Amino acid sequence: MDRHQSLQCFCRIVETGSFAAAARDLDVARSVVTRTVQELEAWTSSRLLERTTRTMQLTEAGERFYAYCRRVLQDTEQTLSAMRSERTGLAGRITVSAPVSLTLSFLQEHLLAFQLANPALELDLRLNDKPVDLVREGVDLALRGRAQLEDSTLVALPLMTMQRVVCASPSYWKRHGKPAHPSALTQHECLSYVLGSDASRWEFDGSDGRHSMDVRGRLRSDNSLLLIDALRKGLGVGLVPEPMVRRALAAGELEPALGDFRAEPRTLYAVYPSREHLPERVRALVRFLKERLPAPVVG
Repeated sequence: MDRHQSLQCFCRIVETGSFAAAARDLDVARSVVTRTVQELEAWTSSRLLERTTRTMQLTEAGERFYAYCRRVLQDTEQTLSAMRSERTGLAGRITVSAPVSLTLSFLQEHLLAFQLANPALELDLRLNDKPVDLVREGVDLALRGRAQLEDSTLVALPLMTMQRVVCASPSYWKRHGKPAHPSALTQHECLSYVLGSDASRWEFDGSDGRHSMDVRGRLRSDNSLLLIDALRKGLGVGLVPEPMVRRALAAGELEPALGDFRAEPRTLYAVYPSREHLPERVRALVRFLKERLPAPVVG
């Protein structure tokens, strides 16, 4: 391996947690990875990793060297990306992690438009509703819809605010009646998104204060598209981000309720590891989304 590849190899060892996983990622023999570490330790005159048959951890020198490797690789990538962009336009690969249902029902239009506008780019879309480790999994940008993000060393830029709507099919409302107050939801079949922060309790603000309702139903799922289809079929009531059901509401397949009460909205964030070394192609995607999506509500 050359020196640049050696730095890449060391980073993959640290980020994957093992020599074997790094070798698989880099498509080289494990012996190559072992030899690379030995050469780097000889080069730095320092022991970088403490290794046993079962565990591996960075030494103090290894932690400093890993930070150095990340800076060098990011600076190199940023410089080369800018040079390529000046010559040929945006190029290279962007790995994006995004929620399954929100992407398929709403975001895909914007992501595919970005791909069409930048044909030299490779867009690697990984749809997953569970949090990912951006650095360990090699993700450049994560799109996450949350009420609020947990504290993190990551950079999180709000892209848009997603209001949420209580809705059901016209046939369901005809059979069971529309609730006039959140307290009436306890008498309804409420379809819950089990990965959400309010899977079993829905909260609303109204002119008469805040209302927190325990909701129950016979259908729950970790996929919002399945739940929305169930809503269309008249199986119950949902509390859903409005962009995901916008077409169904416009077509009359679903009808809203409790319009005088407001559930806590969700914010769509662009999340990435570092503002300082963000590749130009990733910056371009974030700018593209901000220009196309409605500005987030502040306060």
